[in-house]
Amino acid sequence: MAPAAPLPRLLFVHGMWSSAAVWEAWRPRFEARGFATEALSLPGHGGDAHRLDGLGLEDCASAVEQAIERRPGPVALIGHSMGGLLCQQVAARRPLTALVLVCSAAPAPVFPQRPAMWPPLLHHFVRWGSWRGQFRLSRREADALLLNAAPEPARAALFAGMQAESGRLAWQASFGTLNWSGSNRVDVAAVRCPVLALAGLQDRIVPPGVSRALGRLYGERLDYREYTQHGHWPLAAEQGWQQRADEVADWLLNHTSKGAPEA
Repeated sequence: MAPAAPLPRLLFVHGMWSSAAVWEAWRPRFEARGFATEALSLPGHGGDAHRLDGLGLEDCASAVEQAIERRPGPVALIGHSMGGLLCQQVAARRPLTALVLVCSAAPAPVFPQRPAMWPPLLHHFVRWGSWRGQFRLSRREADALLLNAAPEPARAALFAGMQAESGRLAWQASFGTLNWSGSNRVDVAAVRCPVLALAGLQDRIVPPGVSRALGRLYGERLDYREYTQHGHWPLAAEQGWQQRADEVADWLLNHTSKGAPEA
């Protein structure tokens, strides 16, 4: 019997307005199955907010790569929202054991804007110079875009953990091919590892149409799954979040702990 391959280290990457703390509910469920886990706070997130000014996707993707390099050995990435876009970019540049995308932002050429998103977000984008500074969501905006599938009082607790975000990051991730710098692109053909994507049908900031377009980019190489009860926050609070975490852990065990090939 061939020995089992070692389990990869799991590196969790958060999305906009967030920090590593959003993974606190998920990580113990993976650690109970034998995975070593680490949750990364991107530059300017989780502290030192002045670093948000001018922060871009390239800076954040570099931070993910640096976190991988700090510890040798096999690694799998799990990214939520914008973190999913960053993880795709890193997966196209270096070998990974696996990639998991949770309500992930889509790379160009997918245009991610949908009319339902405009009322809560438009005034942030039309403010002159917004790409140079940072901005926060109001409670009403967060409830409408991110927390709509979470019950009260969980929404209040989740909102309390949210922070400001880089305007440049928001602009770069939000306009598909209109981002002429190409900082939101992914060489999908270069992503060679197994990929799992979870999408919520109640998600308003990464709506189902965007998630399905992401699925079409990867085609049969992507294990794509949709859930009627979920919005953008199956990380905690939404009904069934425990099942989603365990489902991801099962998928990772199935794809990363296979027996090593015989000599």
